[in-house]
Amino acid sequence: MYKSISALLIWSGDYKKLADWYREKFGFSTIEELNHPQDTGIALRVGESYLWVGQHSEVKGRNRDPFRIMFNISVDSVEETYNDLAAKGVNFIAKPFKAPTFEKYFATFEDLDGNVGQLIGSK
Repeated sequence: MYKSISALLIWSGDYKKLADWYREKFGFSTIEELNHPQDTGIALRVGESYLWVGQHSEVKGRNRDPFRIMFNISVDSVEETYNDLAAKGVNFIAKPFKAPTFEKYFATFEDLDGNVGQLIGSK
């Protein structure tokens, strides 16, 4: 019945600044931009996935509970991607580490709004 999660949505008080950050740091490309009173934001391509960075009337300032939801971005090499993003000024709250229960590596980052994401892949 369920096929997949079709998109990850990140709401922001300054969606343009946050979308620009993801484009600049990660190199995500723009799929579309909407500027409608009830649907405003920027869709970014992450591999085959869809990341929506949008405006929401109930979201102001930084995320006050950043660890409640965490998203993973699959990469070929966590260490190489970590080095690239760290050189671009991305704030990492956990350097590359091996998962305790399986053969993958992670590195945990924080975006401009305080949302937490992780890189996942081979060392």
